[in-house]
Amino acid sequence: MARIGFDAIGATAVYAKQTSLIIPGSRLCAVWGLWASGSSVACLHPAPSSPRFLHRCMLSFCSFFSAYLRNPRALLKVSSLKMSGETKRPSNHWQGFAAMKPDSDKQKRIELLLSTANFEYLKTRARESRRKHQPQVPSHVDCSINLTHFASGYNNLVLELAFSDDVFWIVRIPHQTLDDDDRTSMLSEIATMKIVKKYTTIPIPQVFDFEASANQPFGYPYVFMEYLGGCTLLDGVATAVPHQFHAKVAKQLANVFAELQNLTFSRIGRLWCGENAEQPVEITAMAWHATPGPLETSLEYFYNQRQSENREIMVLHPDDPDWLTACWVLKTALAYIVIEDRVRGPFPLCHLDLHYGNMLFDDEYNLTGIIDWSSAQAAPLEQLSVCPEFVIFPGLSEKENRPIIELKNLVVEQIREMERRQKRRPPLDDQEVDTTLRPNLTPLSTYMASSAAEITHRQYMASPRGSLWAGRVVAKLIYGNAVTWEQLREVYGAMPIV
Repeated sequence: MARIGFDAIGATAVYAKQTSLIIPGSRLCAVWGLWASGSSVACLHPAPSSPRFLHRCMLSFCSFFSAYLRNPRALLKVSSLKMSGETKRPSNHWQGFAAMKPDSDKQKRIELLLSTANFEYLKTRARESRRKHQPQVPSHVDCSINLTHFASGYNNLVLELAFSDDVFWIVRIPHQTLDDDDRTSMLSEIATMKIVKKYTTIPIPQVFDFEASANQPFGYPYVFMEYLGGCTLLDGVATAVPHQFHAKVAKQLANVFAELQNLTFSRIGRLWCGENAEQPVEITAMAWHATPGPLETSLEYFYNQRQSENREIMVLHPDDPDWLTACWVLKTALAYIVIEDRVRGPFPLCHLDLHYGNMLFDDEYNLTGIIDWSSAQAAPLEQLSVCPEFVIFPGLSEKENRPIIELKNLVVEQIREMERRQKRRPPLDDQEVDTTLRPNLTPLSTYMASSAAEITHRQYMASPRGSLWAGRVVAKLIYGNAVTWEQLREVYGAMPIV
């Protein structure tokens, strides 16, 4: 997921404008195209500052809009998405050029792509890939591509690959020129998806084939992916899912966390499996962290990022005692965040953007897919606990927050039960590690049930612009009513950040 440089209010406006999916009654099946095309706020240009801002901005947006849409009339339930007699295919609600501004640079880029790319070659590659993965497919099965029905975002165009036996894939094609970093991110995401598909039961799209270079007959990079079906929820899981389905959904979400907890690596960083995404996995540098790494310890991960952002805050608010106090509170909070017995790993795979907008459900609230793995990387277990679906809203009443708390408790209970039955695997990039030498590592369920998990979430979400508010919240979580903000300011308000 690319980085952006505007605040959460701007993010909300852009997301609303680009997706048109937050309007009551809109059909969210089109999210398949939106995710694959990168049309949400997640795919705007990187900003020179606040390296981690996108993650916070997107998650903050989801939390903000979740609260905003708590009016029941504004909610869209999955059951309302079913259309009798309609073949379920990814392009049913794609709008093509009608969804974009006429004569925009984006429209011109897509028009150029559609007129110059060799789609006959792409259809041939799709047929070959289908037979490679499904040898039993009859030789007469053909593939067609409708160039007028597509989804598009800031970075990518998405088209439907329609096979003549009513099987549908999607193809993602960048309409922006990829630089080396973009290409690396694309290959890392593909490697991550292949690993998750191979080693877990988490439902994600299968990557059938790809080309990361434009230097081939089609003329553009592309990725063939499985179409899973299902739709996103319009609101947070605790609100949008009817109460009678909470236990069912909680068990499925718990499985995602339990599987990721057991898919570990020896260092912190992005996954890399070579140019063909088939080589043994390696851990490489992160795209957004202040210290890209790969890193060896969770202390480096949290401390270096906090120091970098504190310095950025001091540039924006020099000599301001409240902001200085917030910087110190967030820095000292690291002592409450880090799990001592996991400082040197193992480090689980973290999605880093696991909110309702990246979860697909069918009509019976079966989880059909977890999508958008573009930010995923090996990270500390503490980071895996960060999920906006389980964070309460300070502005809401206890009654309004109760469904969120109850859902989190159900998920944690299910994770704990799965942990009892789960056999720990060695890190995927270091299979020689003897896991029996460290039998009592703190499990995810224990951490998620602690106040440390909420401190981690507030710390992670604390962008430089929002750090004063986050500092106050974290101070309350740590000290309760025993220490006031004024008392903290007396201690830290004139103490230079070092």
